[in-house]
Amino acid sequence: MIALTRYNLAALALGLVIAAASPAVAQDGLIRQEQLQDLSVEFSGIATRVQQSVSATMASMENLATYAPDEQTEQAFLILDAIEVETRGVIDTIKVTSPFMSALDDARASVLVLLRREQRDPQSTSRDARIAALTTALASIEDQAQQIQDAEGTLTALLADHAQLRAQILRDGGVRRVQEFVADLSNLTADLGQMASVLDEISQNVVVVPTDASLATE
Repeated sequence: MIALTRYNLAALALGLVIAAASPAVAQDGLIRQEQLQDLSVEFSGIATRVQQSVSATMASMENLATYAPDEQTEQAFLILDAIEVETRGVIDTIKVTSPFMSALDDARASVLVLLRREQRDPQSTSRDARIAALTTALASIEDQAQQIQDAEGTLTALLADHAQLRAQILRDGGVRRVQEFVADLSNLTADLGQMASVLDEISQNVVVVPTDASLATE
């Protein structure tokens, strides 16, 4: 706010020049009062924008130093958190020591008992058909049990990959912070350029220094 106060004081000073200008001075053309008033208003507005740009640039620089996650990063992390919670729940359900896998082992053992019992029965067409069906079912159960274990391994690996994904998201967020800082700094530079132009116009055109010739005729 210190910088803003100085700019406002500068604008106020311009206004005081207008108010203090004597009619004689205005009539002599030393101060173009109307133009000075317009430029004073313009200068005040630019000064306000400069202070806002300074504040925005300062905030951008602080973000670069703190490495705090931006809104996009936080949203991505929330999604990953939800996915990981669900994934870990599934892994807990299908891991080797889970009740589900224990029940699957029991079911596979029951099918094996039925198969062994059929194999002990006297050979017949129906008995051979039952053995074939049970053998096929047992092979399918074992294959799918292996697929479940493979899926557990895949899900666990994907969770590990999420750590790298989070790091990548953070790096991308860092790039966005740099881009925001550059944009804010560009706005500040542009506002300062406008301020310099107004001050130059005031010094070059508003206050007219009398020439020797004009003074000699007075």
